[in-house]
Amino acid sequence: MIPIGVCVVLPVMIVWLVTRARIKKNEQKMAVLVKAIENGVEIDPELLVSETESSRNTKMKLIKKLTTGIVCSMIGIALLVCPSLDAFEGVAGLEMLYIIGGVMVAIGVAYMVAFFVGRKYLAPEIEAEERKLNE
Repeated sequence: MIPIGVCVVLPVMIVWLVTRARIKKNEQKMAVLVKAIENGVEIDPELLVSETESSRNTKMKLIKKLTTGIVCSMIGIALLVCPSLDAFEGVAGLEMLYIIGGVMVAIGVAYMVAFFVGRKYLAPEIEAEERKLNE
């Protein structure tokens, strides 16, 4: 009963709470905007953009990719190295750890490649965002 609660009910409750909080926040924001429109106040178009889009600039997205790549690679390397230690002799299922470790390293490398390629191609956009922030 406990594993079902932890593996099924807990994730569902977390998703429900986060979704409910986001919907409530959007409803409150829309209520304020409707009141402003009714009173004839001019509305800034930036208010209509969601906060996640406006608060994350291109540079932060790229840094998140690099961070994810490094973390996945480290986890993958750990999963590849740990089973080869003497403490794991005779343990069944070590092949699965090697497979998962290899997949994690591949995912990490893919994220790091995406960071470096994205940094190269998005350099003009990053510079424009930095100039806009400095103004």
